[in-house]
Amino acid sequence: MSESGDGTIAFRRMREDDLGLLVRWRHEPHVLRWFRDPPSNVEDAMDRYGDRLHGDHPTRMWVVEEDGEPVAQVQDFPIDAEDELAVRVQLPGAVGFDYLIGDPDRIGRGLGTRMIAQYLRQVVRRDHPDAPWLVACPDARNAASLRVLDKLGFTQRQWIQVPGEEYAQIVCRIAADDAPTVSYP
Repeated sequence: MSESGDGTIAFRRMREDDLGLLVRWRHEPHVLRWFRDPPSNVEDAMDRYGDRLHGDHPTRMWVVEEDGEPVAQVQDFPIDAEDELAVRVQLPGAVGFDYLIGDPDRIGRGLGTRMIAQYLRQVVRRDHPDAPWLVACPDARNAASLRVLDKLGFTQRQWIQVPGEEYAQIVCRIAADDAPTVSYP
């Protein structure tokens, strides 16, 4: 691991053999705070995410590697693919994304900003060239995530309440053409 947090970042599609890692990450205390109801084991994760891994769902899951070591997970999806979310977000054609740093040793080292900037540039813009907006909806209490998105030029839009969630989320958006085009230190 790079001590300065400037290691090489790469993205690869998540595979079935990554599900054990995803289960472990989803049970980390710093992740549980924002992503509740983690899969209990690999079989449960396969039941929940298998269609995504096999391309039978609009959400695509990715493993983020830093210097070849898996450290995080990101995913993207057309906002319009989820009717309730599309109504709340109100940005037709937008692409949404979620992210988590699974490795607790990587928190607070700038990885989040670097990986999101690179992910938007290298994966999302490439694969969704016609999307007018890029959207993330972090928990309104997640100050660290909101700071990262702010650094990248996202604007906080409206607060939304997702059924079954205790706390509101904030729709953070950026015009796709304004997405980060440079690497962040």
